[in-house]
Amino acid sequence: MLYLCIVYAEDGPNPLTPSEETAIKDAFIEQDHKLFREGKVIMASPLQGRETAANIRYPNGVRSRTDGPYAETKEYVAGFLVISAANMDEAIATAVEGPFEGFASFEIRPLLDEKHSQTGQDRSFFWPRA
Repeated sequence: MLYLCIVYAEDGPNPLTPSEETAIKDAFIEQDHKLFREGKVIMASPLQGRETAANIRYPNGVRSRTDGPYAETKEYVAGFLVISAANMDEAIATAVEGPFEGFASFEIRPLLDEKHSQTGQDRSFFWPRA
């Protein structure tokens, strides 16, 4: 089964030195490659800074766009992983393995595998289903 892991970081001053930031970034990249080779991660990526975000909402049915950053948020989406795991416990173990510990919070949810009501078409062209 596939799971989406949304990685959250807390807003606030960065307590890391530039060399610590580089070491952590390198550790994340190494971990992503390791988990990909092991077949545990299908895709992983950090996101660009919150200032690059656009938030689209439809208040009263009218589209509204707000460009980031958003002062009212205490944490923000910093990245994501698509995890391949037998169950939620295995997905959690994969997500928290390695350099993430202590640096992020996670939301992990199974992907929903829907089929078109008339054609039976699904989204299997994105990645193989188990």
